[in-house]
Amino acid sequence: MLRAARRPICFSLCILAYLLQLSVAEASDAGPSDSTKQQNLSAWLLPKPSFPSHNPYSKSKVELGKILFFDPRLSHSKYISCVSCHNPALAWADGAERSELAGLYAMPRHTPSLINIAYRKNFFWDGRTASLEHAIDEHLQAIYRDSHELIEEIAEIPGYRARFSDAFGSKPVSLRTISASLATYLRTIVQRNTPFDRWIQGDAAAMSKQAQRGFNLFTGKARCITCHAPPTFSDNKFHQSHLNSIDPGRYEISHHKADRNAFRTPPLRQVSMTAPYMHAGQKPTLRSVIRYYNAGDIHQSSAQMKPALGLNKQELRDIEAFLNALTGDMQPPTTIPILPTRSR
Repeated sequence: MLRAARRPICFSLCILAYLLQLSVAEASDAGPSDSTKQQNLSAWLLPKPSFPSHNPYSKSKVELGKILFFDPRLSHSKYISCVSCHNPALAWADGAERSELAGLYAMPRHTPSLINIAYRKNFFWDGRTASLEHAIDEHLQAIYRDSHELIEEIAEIPGYRARFSDAFGSKPVSLRTISASLATYLRTIVQRNTPFDRWIQGDAAAMSKQAQRGFNLFTGKARCITCHAPPTFSDNKFHQSHLNSIDPGRYEISHHKADRNAFRTPPLRQVSMTAPYMHAGQKPTLRSVIRYYNAGDIHQSSAQMKPALGLNKQELRDIEAFLNALTGDMQPPTTIPILPTRSR
């Protein structure tokens, strides 16, 4: 608490702007109280990831999940692994506008990053599942239609049998245990150490003055926080992107008219490394996304129109600087595991 009180005045003013915008506390000209500052810190700091009671953490499960993540034998073609679309070197995505299946054809949507997936409350762009395990299970069945054949193939490998025994005891190799180990591994892919995170913890020099101005705009005039809420920078809801997409989006799941062409709000941590953007990769750079939202939308009916933000060129640059401050080094670096082989 004393550390918060010593924080430089520029940091306190940034927090005050955020509090005024959300009307969560009464603030005097002297700035927010110590208790208010502490509440704000708890709102923005990303907690440690949690693991569900039905699939608790274990080191053996993480190690098994990592090996499976890199193993192309989980696909029927033996050419596709999880890392084919979620490459650690590409911020756990693929850098393409839309996902490609074995290089044969493009999928309708952009591959989202797996960073901080432990904090998500729904999965896929349309939120069709509320469980990471179920999302993985669905994806595995898409790339290997015969799940019985997949299970037999993995169970025939001695190295895998030993690792499944360590991770799950007497439970057999199954689609459920494969998905559980992969989900446990994915929940360890966490980024909680960015210039922004260090700044909100009191390091006034961690984020540039320009990025601090961008934070004020993000939480105020630009209204970004309306959908990109702390601490994940996502409200876990579905919104229309107003890009005249033929993709039905959330409507295909909910069948609610308001969900037509609506997609899950993407989180923004590590966002500067996950280009291109939007649900089908329509925007190549962060700058193009910011300009798109700033301009409003003249191509939609008045009932659907996205209002312009009215930011000037300097303000646009400030917001971009803030978004860049949400990116940090992924530690520790990811190493490629040695895959278990069949007995000869």
